[in-house]
Parts: sequence; C-alpha cells; structure tokens
Amino acid sequence: MNLAWLTAASLLITAGCDNGAARRAAIEKAEAQVRRIAAELDKRTTETGVYVRVKEGEVKEGDPWGKRVEVSYSQGGVAEVVRVRSAGPDREFDTKDDVVAEGMSANLKGIGEGIKRNAEETAANAAKGIVRGTVEGVKESIKDALPFKKKAQPGDPPDQDRPGQ
Repeated sequence: MNLAWLTAASLLITAGCDNGAARRAAIEKAEAQVRRIAAELDKRTTETGVYVRVKEGEVKEGDPWGKRVEVSYSQGGVAEVVRVRSAGPDREFDTKDDVVAEGMSANLKGIGEGIKRNAEETAANAAKGIVRGTVEGVKESIKDALPFKKKAQPGDPPDQDRPGQ
C-alpha cells in the first residue's frame, strides 16, 4: 500500500512540475511577445516624437492563453508611453498576472510650438525696441544739430538772429 501511495504522489508531483514548467514557459513566451510588439510600436513616431497610434484591434496577435494583446497609449508632460499588455494566465486584463511591456517617446510637438511662439514674440519685441531706439536717436541727433536758442534775458547783449532786437 505504501508503494501505491508513493507512486500516486510521485505522479501528482511530476504533473505539478510539468504544469509549473509549462506555465513559466508560457509567461516567458508572453514576455518576449509583448516586448517585441512594444519595440515595434515604439519605432512608429512622427518627427516630433508623437506615436503613430494603431487602431483598436489592429494588433491581432494572441497571447499564449488565447487572448488578443491590448495596446494603449498615454501621455504626461513631454513623455508619451505605448503599453502592450497580455492578460496573463488568468485570461483577465488588469490583474496582477498581466504581462506588460512599455515604450516611451519624448513628444516635442508642444515644446516646438512654444519655442516658435516665444521666438516670434521676442523678434517682435526686439523690432519694436529697435524702432524706438532709432526714433530716440534721430531726435537726439536733430537736437544736437540745431543751434540752441534761449530767450533773451534783460541785460543780455542784442543778438543779431533774434528779430525785434
């Protein structure tokens, strides 16, 4: 009887080990899969770093458990993230056994627009300053070029240029 019990226990342990090995192999396969897809999608950006998004259902690959992988995008500040998710062994998304890979891109579109606006404003202000400076310079030059005439005070000698003297 001990021998039968040992044989049955041995079969259960072996089956459990095979199941554990198969589970690990499936998880490793899913990890490689989502990393590969994330890397491919990470390369799909515009000149300014904005991801060229895939449409829902465009990625048709299924994970080792038969569920289609999910692709999502998010943005925060200048960083944009592409996330590829496998549902994992429980076949339910957004649980702790999900297999996830991400890519990140710097989205420079907003920065470029801000720089452009600031450069245009700075150029406009500089032009205004140049014009004001030129006008003030011309006024000063005219003042310097014209003879300064002061009103005759009582007791001043007569000036030939002043009429009525």
